Order: sequence, then C-alpha cells, then structure tokens
Amino acid sequence: MVSGEALRDAWRSANDGFEQLAFEAKKAAERLDRRYSVSRRLSSVARSASERARDIDREFEIGLRWRTFTMDFNRNLPRYRKQLNDFLDTPLGKSFATILFLWLALSGWLFRFLIFALWILPLAGPLLIGTIANNLVIKGACPACKRQFAGYKNQIIRCTSCGNIVWQPKGDFFSRDSRGTTTSKSEPDIIDVDFEEK
Repeated sequence: MVSGEALRDAWRSANDGFEQLAFEAKKAAERLDRRYSVSRRLSSVARSASERARDIDREFEIGLRWRTFTMDFNRNLPRYRKQLNDFLDTPLGKSFATILFLWLALSGWLFRFLIFALWILPLAGPLLIGTIANNLVIKGACPACKRQFAGYKNQIIRCTSCGNIVWQPKGDFFSRDSRGTTTSKSEPDIIDVDFEEK
C-alpha cells in the first residue's frame, strides 16, 4: 500500500519536472526568437496578409456583397420558410424528407451531428435562447406618458402608469380561420384619446 507521504513526494517531483520543462521550453522559444526573429517575421506576415485581404476585399467587394446577401436573406427569410414548408407538405416533399432522414441515419451523419451538438449546444444554447427571447419581447415608451414598457409580442400590453394600450398584435392564431385569413373585416386600431375635464 502506498503511503500519503510517497504520493505527495511523487506529486511534488512531477510538478517540479513540469515547471522545469515549461521554463526550458520558454527559454528555447526566446533563444529561437532572438536568433531567427520569429515574432517579427510572423507579425510582418500577418500584416501583409491582412493588407492583401483588404486589397482583395476592395477589388472584388466581398464584404459589401456579403452584407447585401445577409440583409436580403434576413428580409426574405419568412418567404423562404413558407416556400420550404409548402414544399414539405406535398407528397414529393414528404418523400424527400424521409429519404434524407434515412440517408443521414444510415450513413452515420445523424449521430455525428448529435455528438457535435452535445459539445456546441452548452456554449451556443444561452446565445440562442437570448436571441429567441429578444425576438419575442417588445420594448418601448408609452406615447402618452413616456414611461418605459416591456412585454410579449403576442399579447396586449397596457402602460402601467396611464393604462393606455401601447401594443396590440395585428393577427394571432385564434383570430384566423382555416385559410389563414382573419375573420374580422377590419383590423383593430388603437386610438389615443385625451380626456378634458370641465
């Protein structure tokens, strides 16, 4: 049986050996840097690469095209999502989705995605939750009393100070019929009324 003192000595010697190795590696890196100017060469390579990347970006307008593409994609995302959902509702779309799922499961890619997601989701989960929560919440100032309000986009929000309706959803799932049109003929409007006492 190994005693606690022997374990402490082994741990201390391993720790000393690791510190000695780290010190020697640091000194060797400093000697190589002094002899071959590694850090200066790396910084000049990085600087020239960034200048070349800026020149390529100016010549081909890659940054501008990427910003235009992302803005266009974000603006048309609901239309793209509706087109994809309409396609997946057809028999051809259902067959395609089934074949794609079977291929992903049988080829092993589905499990690779799941294993990758187990590593990424704990890091990206809070960011995704925050983004979704910000898309569902509306904030602003009451037009009557200028008091700040916050609430969910799918509910009627009243100002806590003056009681005015400051947000009302235009259309919800309960006021739509099966064809997706609203049952009422006109959309409800919010009328801001000031009362005058005599």
